[in-house]
Amino acid sequence: MAVKVLIVGMDVATMTLALMLELAGVDYLLLEKSDSVPAVAGGMSLHPTVLPLLEQLSLRDDLLFFSQPMEQVLVLDSDMEHITTYDWSDRRIRYGAWSRFMTRPEYCSIILEKLTESRVLFNKDIASIATIDCAEGNDRAEGLPLVMVDNRQDSMLDIDITMEKGEARGGVTVECTDGSSYTGHLLVADIESGVELRFHDSNKPTPTGSEWTQGGRQEDYPVNHAATTKRPTSATTTTTANDTPAPREVHYHVSGVTEALDPQRIPLLKEDTTQFRLVLDDRSSLSWWVATLVDHRIAWQVTQRTRLSDKTTGQQADADWPLEDEEAAKASIMSQMSQSMMCPLGGTMAQIAQWTFPSEISCKRWDDRTAPTCVNSNNVPHHSRLQLLGEACRKVVPILGQAADESILDALSLAEAIVALPPSARLVDIREAFARYRKERTSRREAAIRESQDLDQLLNAKGAMQKAYRTVKLNYTPKCTQERRMDEKYSFRPQANFLQPVPDYGQIQPVHQHHRSRRP
Repeated sequence: MAVKVLIVGMDVATMTLALMLELAGVDYLLLEKSDSVPAVAGGMSLHPTVLPLLEQLSLRDDLLFFSQPMEQVLVLDSDMEHITTYDWSDRRIRYGAWSRFMTRPEYCSIILEKLTESRVLFNKDIASIATIDCAEGNDRAEGLPLVMVDNRQDSMLDIDITMEKGEARGGVTVECTDGSSYTGHLLVADIESGVELRFHDSNKPTPTGSEWTQGGRQEDYPVNHAATTKRPTSATTTTTANDTPAPREVHYHVSGVTEALDPQRIPLLKEDTTQFRLVLDDRSSLSWWVATLVDHRIAWQVTQRTRLSDKTTGQQADADWPLEDEEAAKASIMSQMSQSMMCPLGGTMAQIAQWTFPSEISCKRWDDRTAPTCVNSNNVPHHSRLQLLGEACRKVVPILGQAADESILDALSLAEAIVALPPSARLVDIREAFARYRKERTSRREAAIRESQDLDQLLNAKGAMQKAYRTVKLNYTPKCTQERRMDEKYSFRPQANFLQPVPDYGQIQPVHQHHRSRRP
């Protein structure tokens, strides 16, 4: 029986994974609770690390049409005085491709067009998820294990549980609010879909009789405490043994894409390369960037960065404790986009916001708490058949496109692990595949976290001392040192080992992934 993968939630990572599985001939089903692709409004950068892979996925022509090359990034202060310039003009020669800039919705829509229509289902809101894995000698009737879903017993008759070499195989079943259900061998979910809140793993001790509550006992099923723990909305807050640590730093990112604008009014829109401008404001907690798009639109983002004191946990909260609701945070930041907040492409950020439809504005929260995962501190899976994907899976500060790149690379590594599974995959095979995936990505993930934190501290930290350090660091670091760091980063240009390779045009030779096992 061929391996079948259920994918819940649509974002950059999960849709890239779906396309790779499609091209590899792996059976999959993509479920989304909205009626269309719910991509976050705003722009995204794609760097040389992922561009060879995207060419493998037959996205090259679409990217050339919907994106523009980025040759440089200008960093300015709030008075529009120049701080530094990141020169990326040699990336095409050194690494084979320029970095490119486009919107997230367009990236996801491009991929959607390449997926088999019957394998993508919208309006599928997840009600519950259950796994089933039984060992030989199970004492249940006819060897059919039972699970409790929504406080009732269901025989999982549609799951392959035949015995092979003394071990039974099982699967994971997703039940939707419309009454439909879908079964696969493993589940991959967007980390922001809230899947873990609905996940019941039969590998945990099975409660019986009066021990059952709605969907099972809470303590029997580990959940994403980061998602369930309420952030403080009153003057006080407490922590318990199950709570994640309180964040010490919080960012709210309000992003948008304007309507098509008149290039006579904003001449930089005429350029055939993306004009990216990053503004650092030493007089407030805000920073912002704007970037031109292919069709005379402007992608923009305003970030509010709040540093929290240690005493906010368990005591009187500081007045600057971040808002819990992202809509409220968006309204607060939008209200601060005054006529004095200059847009480095021309006009003001208040005008940019006025030229943006409300449906094209979104808000995301980032904080420095540990990201939820599917494993505990001993690297033992909470859920044997679940793997989370998405930019929030690691604490990479979303700056200059690094988070999007890393999530695409996550999707590649996971796809290779899935494609390498035997056709009749047992639970032990899935566990080993997930373990290889985590091992392969750990070192790069940690390096990306450190790099993003250093870059964020360099660009966004406030104060006279930090401003002086920033000026020296950005303008007097030797070019050879900068090039060596970039070569180390962008020499990693992996391609999928289960697809036909494409030529690499970079002068700096690519370094490939360590794990290169192929599908048997």
